[in-house]
Amino acid sequence: MQSSDIEFYIPRSSLSQYSTGRTTTLSFHRMADQQSPASYYMRELPREHLIGYDTPEGKRLFAKALAEGGLEAFFPLSQQFLTQNEPAYCGIGTLCMILNALKVDPAVTWRKPWRWFTQEMLDCCQPLEVVKENGITLAEFSCLASCNGLEAVTRFADSTFVHSPGVDRVNVTRAFGNRSFEAFHQAVKACTFSSDQLMAVSYSRASLGQTGVGHFSPVGGYTSENGGMVLILDVARFKYPSYWVPIRMLFEALVPKDPATNQPRGYSMLRPHRTDALGSNPTGSLLRLNATKSTWPPLFKPFYTAAQSSNTYPSLLQILTHLLSEIPSPVASRSPEGPPNAPPSLHCRSAPALLASVENKLTYERHIDSFLAHLEAKSSMYAGLDGEFTRMEKTVFLLSLLGMQTFLGVLAPAVKKAVLEAVGRDLEDEWVCSEVMAVRRQMESVEKCCREERECTCAATAGGAITLR
Repeated sequence: MQSSDIEFYIPRSSLSQYSTGRTTTLSFHRMADQQSPASYYMRELPREHLIGYDTPEGKRLFAKALAEGGLEAFFPLSQQFLTQNEPAYCGIGTLCMILNALKVDPAVTWRKPWRWFTQEMLDCCQPLEVVKENGITLAEFSCLASCNGLEAVTRFADSTFVHSPGVDRVNVTRAFGNRSFEAFHQAVKACTFSSDQLMAVSYSRASLGQTGVGHFSPVGGYTSENGGMVLILDVARFKYPSYWVPIRMLFEALVPKDPATNQPRGYSMLRPHRTDALGSNPTGSLLRLNATKSTWPPLFKPFYTAAQSSNTYPSLLQILTHLLSEIPSPVASRSPEGPPNAPPSLHCRSAPALLASVENKLTYERHIDSFLAHLEAKSSMYAGLDGEFTRMEKTVFLLSLLGMQTFLGVLAPAVKKAVLEAVGRDLEDEWVCSEVMAVRRQMESVEKCCREERECTCAATAGGAITLR
């Protein structure tokens, strides 16, 4: 279980089998018991070290933080404060809150005519049914952030590992020491004294004396009081209120390992993507990668093998197009409403809502048709592909794949030169470039997530190089 606030009552007679001595509830064992209470209404905040945001002391800390300038993050976040939709949705609830606070346009209609992020839209790295059951890891959180228009610099508690677009994971120090803590302390201040860069923390609830295991929440503020106090805006509002926590204690709560990855937890610093690196509109795309963390490795592996073995650009392109002919839809159209694989719910809509939905879908399809015609006129790659109904998706997939550093890195020099020239010609067009860059970012994010958790079956890092296994 990566992150969840599902709770089950464990009778004291069975406690010795499961308890760590801290609590009689576990978030990762789905256990039923005849004595289980029917439901809960919140939990009392542990008062030894945590200070409720709405208590007199919490208000005093808030006033001091405001005077010091440590509440710049609070104001955009407080306008978007939400409750996670499911017990295991703390990660995507936190990310949804931050995306809207940073005013990232999802390019997906929530309710016509409004575009807005909802938690159900965040499914590019793991299927929502998996997230609903297990939550997400810190690497998956970083992947989701990058897929949805954010730059994510993610660091684990035991080192200054950096995980961000274009930056490979670098181990600067393995010690649980002052260097890591000071880096965290500085990062908290950088994100709370600014409104254009926000922080999410992934931490152990048990380390704070709370029930549950792993949890995500945004950081809303900081004050220098008592050596540093951090305001946690807890997205599990049905369980705990927001609170102030000593910064050293919060850092120590990042250290316990996530049982899903056997790695410590950590934090992610998030800001909107720079458009100059990803085209004019990186999130306003019509297409999306039709792969997740679990399906990407087997999808990518044969393309990677082809890159290693091809001696000429024509032979490479021939193999890649053959591989694509065996894949139904490596890239899919984004749904104009909600997540691409959402189940139909037309039966529960009113007539005006149904009409608006149909209208919106027709508008979206006109955009797809326009882009298809545009691609046919502007892309030499499109002309070389077969499959009338999927040529658009496969063209964008190929252009995205051929620009990945992992793929380019194993090509023969002459082949790499020809690839870059061919891709460069197609990407001179702004619209094509925007669609390709959005899908490529998703590819790189999912790949980094696989490597970050050492789960990627197609590639592993060895001395900085990517090798097949």
